[in-house]
Amino acid sequence: MEKRKNRTSVKNPTTFGLSLQRKLEILGIVIIGISILIAVSIITYSDSDQAHIEALGLGGITPGAEESQRVKNGLGVLGAWVSHGFVKKGFGYFSLLIPLIGILYGWYVFRGKPLLRLNGITMLDTYMLFLLSTIAGYLVYWFEAGETLGLKWAGAVGVSISALLLRFTGELGTPIILGLLVLVTGLFVIDKDVQGMIDRIKAWNIKRSEKAKAKAELAELEKKDKVRESTFEDQPAVKPVRRQVSPEVSFEERNETTVPKPSIEEEREAVIQARIADSKRRAEERRQMELAEQAAIDTLPARAILDKSEREIVSKIDGVEVKVYIGEGDEEASDDDLSRRQKDLERTIPDIKYSFPTIDLLDTPPNEGRSVDYAEIEEKKLIILDKLGRHGIQIISIDAIVGPTVTLYELTPAPDVKISRIESYADDLKMAMAVHGLRIIAPIPGKAMVGIEVPNHKREVVFARSVINTRKFVETDMDLPVAFGKTIENEVFMIDLTKMPHLLIAGATGSGKSVGINTSLACLLFKCHPETLKFVLVDPKKIELSLYQNIQHHFLATLPHFEEAIITDTSQVLEILNSVCKEMDERYDLLKMAMVRDLKAYNTKYKAGQLEPDLGHKFLPYIVVIIDELADLMITAG
Repeated sequence: MEKRKNRTSVKNPTTFGLSLQRKLEILGIVIIGISILIAVSIITYSDSDQAHIEALGLGGITPGAEESQRVKNGLGVLGAWVSHGFVKKGFGYFSLLIPLIGILYGWYVFRGKPLLRLNGITMLDTYMLFLLSTIAGYLVYWFEAGETLGLKWAGAVGVSISALLLRFTGELGTPIILGLLVLVTGLFVIDKDVQGMIDRIKAWNIKRSEKAKAKAELAELEKKDKVRESTFEDQPAVKPVRRQVSPEVSFEERNETTVPKPSIEEEREAVIQARIADSKRRAEERRQMELAEQAAIDTLPARAILDKSEREIVSKIDGVEVKVYIGEGDEEASDDDLSRRQKDLERTIPDIKYSFPTIDLLDTPPNEGRSVDYAEIEEKKLIILDKLGRHGIQIISIDAIVGPTVTLYELTPAPDVKISRIESYADDLKMAMAVHGLRIIAPIPGKAMVGIEVPNHKREVVFARSVINTRKFVETDMDLPVAFGKTIENEVFMIDLTKMPHLLIAGATGSGKSVGINTSLACLLFKCHPETLKFVLVDPKKIELSLYQNIQHHFLATLPHFEEAIITDTSQVLEILNSVCKEMDERYDLLKMAMVRDLKAYNTKYKAGQLEPDLGHKFLPYIVVIIDELADLMITAG
């Protein structure tokens, strides 16, 4: 109970009975209140207040003083002092931007939001403060408004900067510089993507020219229609065929002034939707063909069935060649391959009677094959081509490699396209595709392509048996092999823990951390003998690693006086880790005596009889320490 109390006090520190969240709320309210008071003092600034407060002095400020009653500022004498500093000595009335950003900071503190998000707004606010006060100072100089009005609107800072510009750039250069700054600022505030704005201006120009061309064609058509009607005016029963098609719509309704044409964006969106619908239709036709082909294959003898582990679908969209690949995957091992390897390892260590777990303990994945949503793939390709095409990025070809959970789109850009431009549109592509995450690889190592990894809408479940029961895993020579899953190419992704002795698995709740730990343990249990491997398991929650209690007499290493092989008491964690560190130091001494660099070379030398047991040499198994909830353990046990 005492431990639980200490844990709570560390997680929720309080001062005078106030939690950290409550203190932040109070601080945010104070910042907002002070900012509002400063804003009121700036808004109610008066030129005459300065003379009154100078006459009063600091010692003459009393509630009943006659001079203090004459101050017009909304906050009295204090407001007059504050507004004089901000308005006259600072940036004029534009100093109001300072308390406004202060209110925003106070709101972020009140809500507990990270203040780093306001860095860009703060820089823009500061820039606008200097720019606007400088423009006001130049306008005051241009209209010869006088010092009082100048200090009121531009402040001492704006007047000084404008005077400095006039001195160095003259009366002609100053307005040009200020005008360029205003133009650049307007482009940045209205639309940060200047290239996109240029493209929209081009689209508007094209639309205007097309509209003028359409009006000219319509005028020519009306002229021909009048000539045709004058020719057949003696035959009233005969009417032009064009009018018989839609008798309830008059000819004048065809004019663009009454029937508005869709905008360029609407036309582009309509084209995209039409292409997506066409892609879905073709994908459905392809699926029906595959079903018919599979039905025909099922009627054939077993030896006539061909392995189609890799497919390639080629299509062209706007002249861009598109290919879809599905990786072959690793060859599946037979039922006897893994057991034969395990028995060979058992025979090498005859002193210990131990039987490896069989592959039948793992669930068999359903024999459904790889399901690929071609409509989704083509839809994503259309979005990529359209989004990049709007910004003038031309793509020559696209290769889509479909993985279990992610599809990699390999783009071949035109020779004149800068790779950095494609990287800058990662967030735009993520929003357009409405996916949780998206990664751009620019360029792909070893290829003249740019990769875009997009999560699949329907993720495929990768079973542990499908990665363990493969020839790549069964025949590996790794000392501590761990198969984490499959790559985009459908190949088993496997690592050797001896090459990366420190492994941290992090992620949000439900992201698969426990699955990763259990997969790692399962791989090691299927490949390693208890003579060559020992585990130190730390499980403060007592539920994640409890199912490995049955292997305590084979694989689990612990201290003699501990009651349980799996460490669940946080007070014992420090002791077991210190013991592991002591064992590591002793092993370093043995490696030094044996003149080797790693554990594998040491054990090989020991088995060959080159090391004397009388000197303390012995066979050294690998020790793998697995700690669940490491962060929680560091908080509670230090």
